[in-house]
Amino acid sequence: MIKNWRIYLLIIFLAPQIISAQFYFFGRNKVQYEKFNWKVLKTEHFNIYYYDDFTEIAEIGARFAEEAFESHKVKFNHYVTNKIPLIFYNTHTHFQQTNISPGFIPEGIGGFFEFMKGRVVIPYLGNLAQFKHVIRHELVHVFMTNKIYNILNDHRINTDKMPPLWFVEGLAEYWSSDWDTQSEMVMRDAVLNGNFIPLTDLEYLSGYLMYKEGQKFLEFVGKNYGEDKILAILENFWRFNKFTDLLEFVTGEKINDLDNKWTYDLRQKYFLLYKENYPHFIQAKKITNAGFNFAPRFFQNGNKKEIYFIGNHVGYTSVMRMDYKPDSSDYAEAEVLIEGERDAIFEAFHLLENTFSVSSNGLLVFITRSQATDVLHVYSIKEEKLINTFQFDGLIRIKAPSFSADGNKIVFTATDTKGFSDLFIYDLNTKQLTRLTNDYYEDIDPTFNKDGSKIIFSSDRTDGLFKQKYNLFEYDLTTHDISYLTNVNANISTPNFSPDFSELYFTSDYDGTYNIWKIPVGGDRANGMTQVTKFITSVYDFSFVDKNTLVTSGFENFSFQFYSLDLNSIQNEKYVAFNFENLGSKWIFERIKLTAEYDRLKYEKEYNLDYAVSQLVTDPVYGTRGGALLSLSDLLGDEQYVFYISNTSELQSEILKNFNLSLARVSLKDRTNYGFGVFNYSGRRYDIRESDEYFYERVFGGYISLIYPFSSFQRLEAEMDIANSDKELSGSFITRKSLLVTNTISFVHDNSIWVVTGPVDGSRFRLLLGYTSDVKYSNVNYYSIIADYRKYFRLGLRSSLATRAAIFINDGKEARRYFAGGSWDLRGWNRWSIRGEKMWLSSIELRFPLVDQFTINFPFFGLSFFQIRGAAFFDAGAAWDKDYKETLGSIGAGIRINIFNIFALRYDIGKKIEKDFTQLQPGLFYQFFFGWDF
Repeated sequence: MIKNWRIYLLIIFLAPQIISAQFYFFGRNKVQYEKFNWKVLKTEHFNIYYYDDFTEIAEIGARFAEEAFESHKVKFNHYVTNKIPLIFYNTHTHFQQTNISPGFIPEGIGGFFEFMKGRVVIPYLGNLAQFKHVIRHELVHVFMTNKIYNILNDHRINTDKMPPLWFVEGLAEYWSSDWDTQSEMVMRDAVLNGNFIPLTDLEYLSGYLMYKEGQKFLEFVGKNYGEDKILAILENFWRFNKFTDLLEFVTGEKINDLDNKWTYDLRQKYFLLYKENYPHFIQAKKITNAGFNFAPRFFQNGNKKEIYFIGNHVGYTSVMRMDYKPDSSDYAEAEVLIEGERDAIFEAFHLLENTFSVSSNGLLVFITRSQATDVLHVYSIKEEKLINTFQFDGLIRIKAPSFSADGNKIVFTATDTKGFSDLFIYDLNTKQLTRLTNDYYEDIDPTFNKDGSKIIFSSDRTDGLFKQKYNLFEYDLTTHDISYLTNVNANISTPNFSPDFSELYFTSDYDGTYNIWKIPVGGDRANGMTQVTKFITSVYDFSFVDKNTLVTSGFENFSFQFYSLDLNSIQNEKYVAFNFENLGSKWIFERIKLTAEYDRLKYEKEYNLDYAVSQLVTDPVYGTRGGALLSLSDLLGDEQYVFYISNTSELQSEILKNFNLSLARVSLKDRTNYGFGVFNYSGRRYDIRESDEYFYERVFGGYISLIYPFSSFQRLEAEMDIANSDKELSGSFITRKSLLVTNTISFVHDNSIWVVTGPVDGSRFRLLLGYTSDVKYSNVNYYSIIADYRKYFRLGLRSSLATRAAIFINDGKEARRYFAGGSWDLRGWNRWSIRGEKMWLSSIELRFPLVDQFTINFPFFGLSFFQIRGAAFFDAGAAWDKDYKETLGSIGAGIRINIFNIFALRYDIGKKIEKDFTQLQPGLFYQFFFGWDF
């Protein structure tokens, strides 16, 4: 799997806050906004799936894939014999709708390899060089997984064994791309600021730094021990249980010596940078110290100096404002203007992309995803309100908006259905959209010149000696000609004119990380560029306060903060000349050439096995039963069949009588998801909701379920069940028969964000209405109401106050009981011990970090536990049938530990509150449970 590095740097810090456990009762929605017309391009080694207008980029991607296959088969000394499914999406927005992965796909994921069916899934992000890198990266996973499987199988070793993740991802990076600016910046920061993780602890690392440290270590091995050692690691993987033993065998070094030599090599390289470069806080004044801050835009609001920006301080990304007071000894406090990521119109910000601008007349323009596509929002600083939102047909992804000098036009970059990332101008007065470019070169960061006659932008259309580097170009709005402004062996972005338009400032990675450079404007084309800053790590964006002062957004110590930079304090010495000779024509990538036996086909569903498992289960409801579960789905994951069979017989004579089976079909390809199925269950049961006695029941029937998501945060659910039940109470000769029809409809809302054990901010709500009736014998007839509201109040970055209020009502003939008791509701009371046709529950819980890391070292291994959290709680509730009995409660505290991001362990200690809150339990209760916080 590969991530967009810029987003993933942020996810390193925000990931614990955006983990969303998706339960049936709540959870956000993955919405299928689009209906894709899939096609198949068959090449020698791949079946490539794409849709609609994406043909040209898909054909180029096919060429990249075939070239990668030829390269990887040599590097791995291995040949993948089966055809590899390669699925392309034309934007990340469409990629997030894929059903191949059942979970949510955050902004930073740039592609993934799904090993069950060998599928490679990749979005096109507008840049062909990056597209090539991601294809090669994911195909490394294909070859490595296939080779290791064959090696283990040949040696009759369990084939589910894999190398540690740092090696898996590090190898995919090392054998797919060269060391780049972003990699260099992250490693510089990690080594120089003490965030570097040594080799012996790499298995505990995750995120983007894990990718880069893994890549850097393999580069170190290849350089010092020989490139053949990388392949030797794979081919000797079967011989060792511990990966460190394998590294010692291949390199001939003890693991501590290998670690020390690698660490020394990195320090020797990066500590020398202090001689000519400086950290941000040395050369500039740090003016923020909270959260993550991007795209600073200075605005003189009357007598007040203000900075408007995109920030994430508490888990939700928002439009924010702060006073500009660089001389203050305190860091600036920021206020939220537009709170994002809580409703459909501001569903997602694209962090670390250029998505924000301020006009001279006090208008803000910013970009969010609003359901199916990105939109432009215009906000008035003077009126302090949103005044317009613009959505454009055929434009899926938008970034880098910039106002003209008079504030009447906005130029921006947008991605269309072909995947082309081009320039557009929108006139706020005439409401007219004009397209400027239309090709597969990526055109980014556009800005108007002083009189609005030209657009300056960055693009990878550079040809000649520095092919595909991002240089600055000028688009003449009168002649529609495009000409070079710079041509250098570096990447240039974020052009900004000085206040008097005499100079053009921009960021460039010429010295290994993004720093600020400049060129003069107004006369002949500049012959070279002058370096302004020499920071060790990157400047992402900047804005002029006046001709001598900048506000920058810089990366340092794994943080994104703002700095005030006095240009007069900097000596401009380094000058790099441009080379405008032998530019040639625009570069063109070769597409795949199809022979007669290969052609494009329309996608037809082919169903393959997802998983098949057998199981033996014992529980208090169904007793002991053995069975099997089988799942089939099509290649794109849109349609799924689930078959389940089990038997609950306790005697040989009951085998045929006690078969349980179900067959369900689930469709996820359209916006309205639906499922239907049939079932037959029979056997001895114990239903805690109705009685304390065992009974025999045979129930068969069917159901249909519909889910319509309004957005990621809200949905409507409807379900109808028909079940014929023959139920015999233990010791009775009378069988109660019924034909039950149940109809329910629910409205669900969830915009919560999570830390490792549960929600810490936002809200969750479900309102359910239902009706159950025995339509044949009239033995059962009742209605159902559930209202469950949960609100989380953020007290700090990792602390919150969680509240819950819920009521459950079943009323009518033979109404079923609800139940409570246990770690999820009334803590301290026995699980399921509180039952009634009506029930209410409420809870207040303080959630806070307790221990960040706890390690137990044994002679031969160690155990580490991360982010252990604490809680103090108060619960109250009651359950009854006809007459209200008593109010129960509990009070106490506990700890929560996340295990492998799969489940949470909870341990609570407290006292029960009894007899209508008049008495505390004499002793203490101790309760251990698996499960997330409510």
